[in-house]
Amino acid sequence: MTQENMPNDSRWVEVDLDAIASNYQQIRQIIGPQVKLLGVVKADAYGHGAVEVSRKLTGLGADMLGVTTPEEGRVLREAKITAPILVFGAFLPEEAVYYARYGLTATVASREAVGWLREAAAASACRINVHLKVETGMGRFGLWPEEVVAVAREISALPELCLEGVYSHLATAMWKDKSYARKQFAIFQKVCASLEEAGIQGLVKHLANSAAILELPEMHLDMVRAGTLLYGQAPVPRLAQKISLKDSWSLKAKVIYVKTLPAGHTAGYGRTFKARRTTTLAVLPVGFMDGIQVEPVLKPAGLLDLIKGMAKLLLRYCGYQKLGSPVQFPQGAGRIAGKVEMQLLMVDVSGLEGVTVGTVASIPARRTAVNAGIRRVYLENGQMLERRENLG
Repeated sequence: MTQENMPNDSRWVEVDLDAIASNYQQIRQIIGPQVKLLGVVKADAYGHGAVEVSRKLTGLGADMLGVTTPEEGRVLREAKITAPILVFGAFLPEEAVYYARYGLTATVASREAVGWLREAAAASACRINVHLKVETGMGRFGLWPEEVVAVAREISALPELCLEGVYSHLATAMWKDKSYARKQFAIFQKVCASLEEAGIQGLVKHLANSAAILELPEMHLDMVRAGTLLYGQAPVPRLAQKISLKDSWSLKAKVIYVKTLPAGHTAGYGRTFKARRTTTLAVLPVGFMDGIQVEPVLKPAGLLDLIKGMAKLLLRYCGYQKLGSPVQFPQGAGRIAGKVEMQLLMVDVSGLEGVTVGTVASIPARRTAVNAGIRRVYLENGQMLERRENLG
């Protein structure tokens, strides 16, 4: 984006649709032309904007889109997205009408769901497509393997429903140890074989998520579900070597104030930052409410992981800034100074020449935690395509 067409806003999110297209094409090369590709656009396309990303993916040839809730599906349909949309999540009885009204594909994870969908389809005089969700070891929701054939037969006998696919979800595909993933795969294969033996054939079978796309080609089956890979992130760092991804998302903000502090001066709530030498701080108009440094607290994978996490916290408490993620300026990297405030962020830019009011910074943030009210700017061929207020 050039200076001339840069937004007048003080903060915005840049979404690079060309990067998404590049990532999509690389995934296509990995899976081959015979395997369908479902583009996951849940959680507002991981903070990118589900409507705009869905338009891009369907234009590229994505076979299906995936969301978590029927409400997310409704948003896409009202934006005139016509591609098949699979809703991954379980749903309430009163939500069944969404599948009929908006032509969404439902996940059946319980016998009760069959009745809810049948009633909704009958009331709307339409037919609802469904995929069976099999519990193979994720432990979240799904039909037990021994239930699947009976539920499939029940659905197949109903004119209001169309049984289209069967799937499950891998819990540990990103691990180096693939034994649990292969155990899940074996269970899923057995269920699919049972369906075939029962005369229920032609279902779209899908199991592979982003990690399995890269490391478990035998699990590609009829369709893969690409999520985080589309948006330029590997499921875990070691997998980044297996594919040349392009980052598609960046939180930007313009410097609104610059201040030079003498050595020994403190800054921010709790005086958590103390200048060890003459220090220049740039103030950016983003903060805690915008998702800056909002991160999940994860259970450590082991004792070593726990020790590393505690050590990082201790060093941050002692003011060791280099552990923090860098804030990128055209002149180089700065570091967050002190506590992130509600709507403001201080960055140490000492040593960076030319950082002034209006200088644009790129700020690390968890994409799905960033304030939905921040404007998204879409780039294609290096040009601003459109701007919109997020739908969240």
